Amino acid sequence: MKNWLIAAFLVVSLPFLHSCGTNSYLDGRLKTPALFSIPAAVPVTDKEHFSFAVVGDLHIGRQITTRLDTILTEAKNEGDDFLVLLGDIIDKGVEADFVAVTNSVKNAGMEGRVFYVVGNHDVFDSGWDHYQRYFGPNRYTFKAGNSQFLVIDTADGTVGTEQFNWIRSQMNGAPANTFIASHYLPVVPSQQTYLKLSNTREALRLMKMASDLGVRGWLGGHYHSFLTGRVGNVDYVVAGGGGGRRMPPLTEFFFAQVKVDGTNISYNLHVVP
Repeated sequence: MKNWLIAAFLVVSLPFLHSCGTNSYLDGRLKTPALFSIPAAVPVTDKEHFSFAVVGDLHIGRQITTRLDTILTEAKNEGDDFLVLLGDIIDKGVEADFVAVTNSVKNAGMEGRVFYVVGNHDVFDSGWDHYQRYFGPNRYTFKAGNSQFLVIDTADGTVGTEQFNWIRSQMNGAPANTFIASHYLPVVPSQQTYLKLSNTREALRLMKMASDLGVRGWLGGHYHSFLTGRVGNVDYVVAGGGGGRRMPPLTEFFFAQVKVDGTNISYNLHVVP
């Protein structure tokens, strides 16, 4: 049995684990007041049937946004209502690269329809200061149709107690589908890799909570490939297709399209140049 399947068994069968880890840098970011708000909802034509795009790890540097521009165009052509960027949007925390991304989004006519998730590369050097100014808060919620989205900060490879409790609080009265979006995932399906949350106990606790609370999908990046796997009725989707070196099993760049049909969810690979 593969290691990640063993972890899945533990999530379902282990007693509730103790406290999550935390991190002083994460604590500091969570205490930073948001400079502006994120739209509380995205309008969709049919609240039971819509799609959106997700992609992580663009690693934009030297203000080169060619692949992002392609993804924005192709996602719109596919009819996707919005795009979630799953962290490591910027490669080295350079302000000019944050500006380049916001300009690309504006030029594509996607303002208010692109949602940002903070990754470890985004906060390099002074990146966190720039992230807040151009992309907004590191933890927030929004809704689209029959679905709720919880965006969390895992840029230090941890979730921490405060965010763990926040996730639980947001599940009260949640709509039909709830998705969590983070850069690091608790598990990378089918792969034995360190490119996931750094604390195994924390990861297992989070996976058990997600299963118990009825989370439909956990979307993330950091591992530069497209992988899906189900643990405790939660879909774990790795969509790190925007840039950087490729990782097994893919050699292409891509974004993933998530289709919502009532409570049926599907994840589809869309290769880009």
